[in-house]
Amino acid sequence: MVEANLYIIEELKAFLNSVCQESTLRNLFTEKPSDFSRNRKLTMSRIIALIINMPKRSLSIELREFFNSLEQQNQDVTKGAFSLQRSKLLPEFFQYWNKLLVESFYYYYGGKVKKWNGFRLLAVDGSTAYLIDKPDVIKEFGTQANQHSEFPMSQVMQVQDVLNDITIWGGMFPIKSSEQSIMSSHIDVLYKDSLTLFDRGYASYALMYLLLNQESPRHFLIRCRVGFNKEVIEFVKSGLDSAIIELKPSADSISTLRKYGYVITKKTTIKVRMVKVMLSTGEIEVLLTNLYDQQKFTSKDFKRLYNLRWKIETTYGVQKNQLQMEQFSGHRVICILQDYMSGLFVANLQTLIEKQSDNYLKQISKKRKYDYKINKNLSWASLKFNIVRLFLNNNPKEILEELQNTFQQNLEPVRPDRQYQRQKKKKRTKGKYQTLTNYKRAI
Repeated sequence: MVEANLYIIEELKAFLNSVCQESTLRNLFTEKPSDFSRNRKLTMSRIIALIINMPKRSLSIELREFFNSLEQQNQDVTKGAFSLQRSKLLPEFFQYWNKLLVESFYYYYGGKVKKWNGFRLLAVDGSTAYLIDKPDVIKEFGTQANQHSEFPMSQVMQVQDVLNDITIWGGMFPIKSSEQSIMSSHIDVLYKDSLTLFDRGYASYALMYLLLNQESPRHFLIRCRVGFNKEVIEFVKSGLDSAIIELKPSADSISTLRKYGYVITKKTTIKVRMVKVMLSTGEIEVLLTNLYDQQKFTSKDFKRLYNLRWKIETTYGVQKNQLQMEQFSGHRVICILQDYMSGLFVANLQTLIEKQSDNYLKQISKKRKYDYKINKNLSWASLKFNIVRLFLNNNPKEILEELQNTFQQNLEPVRPDRQYQRQKKKKRTKGKYQTLTNYKRAI
C-alpha cells in the first residue's frame, strides 16, 4: 500500500507544481492572470498547504506554527496577508485535486479496489451545514427559518465509494436546493461501472429515467416509501418478494425532465424492479432497482447491500464532529468553499494512509476479541503539519511510514451489531465548537 500511495502522492505533487509554475494552468484556478505571479512569502503552494493543514484555531497561531513546521520561524506573516492571498485561489483547485486523488487511487490500487459483483459501490446522500452570518454568505446559500429565527445554511451533497471509504465528489449548494435536483444535474459523477445506493428521498420517476437514459445507463438501488405509488402499494400487499413493472410518469416528472432536455409523454414507461425486504423490526422496506436478474441478485442480497449505505451517514458524522466541517477559517463564501473542498481531499488522503495498516490490523484482530480499526479522531491530529511536509518536502515515503506507525498506535475496537435509536436533536443557537458525539476535538 505504501508504494501505491507514493505513486499517488507524486501525481498530486506533480499537479500542484504544474499549477504553481505554469501560468496557463495557474490561470484556471486564480481570480486574475496576475495572481501569484510574484515571489512572495505566501506563495500559491504555501496558501494551498495552509488550507489543507486544517486551520481550525486562531489564524495567528496557525500561521506561526505553519512556518515553524517549515523551520522558517522568522517569517512575519499577518492574518490580513493570508486572507488577501487566499482570496486569489479558486476553490475549484481542491475539487480537481481531489478528483485526481480519486482517479489515482483506482488506477494504482488496481485489483485491491473493493467492489460488489464487479460494481463500484457508491452511496449518495445530502446533509446541511450551518454557516457564518454574513450578508454575502446569506446571498449565496440562503437561510433556514424556524419559529424563533433564521440561520444561514447550505445544502451539502456527496457521493462516496462505501467499500473503499473514498468520497468521489461533493459540493455545497443553496439550502433551498432539493437533493433530487442536485443529483439529477450531476449524474455524470457516477461511474459507468458503479451501482449507486439512494435513500427514499430520491425515489422519483424523473431521477430513475435520467439514470437509465445516459449513454451508458447507471445502475441504482433506491429505497422508496411503501405508499410511493399504486404499483408499490399493491406489491407490498402481495406475497411476492420481487416483481418487475413498467412505471409511468406523473405530470411533475414530465415537467422536470423537460428542464433536462427530455421530451416524454404519459405513455413513456421505464422498466423497474421492486424488491421487498423485511427489517428486524418487522417493518417492510421496498427497494427499486434496474438489476433485473432475480436469480443473480436476490432479495437477501439487496437487504445486505442497502445496509452498506449507512457508511455515508457515518462519514458526515466524522466530517462534522471530528474534522469540524462547520468551523470555517474565513468569513467569506470563497473561504467556506475552500475549507469544504479541501476537507474532502484531506479525508480521502487520510483514508489512503489508513490502508497502509490493513495487514497490521488483520494480525492484531486475530489475537483479540474484536476487530480493530484506526481511531480517526486521533489520526487527524497526526496529519496536522505532516500533510504539509508530504507536499512541500522531498521525502514522502518517510513521512507516510511515520504516519502509518502513529496511526497504528491509536486503535479502537469495532463492536458489531450495535444498534441505537436515532435521536433528533435541536440545534443549539449559542456557543461555539459544538459536537454531538463523545469525541473531543483533536485539531
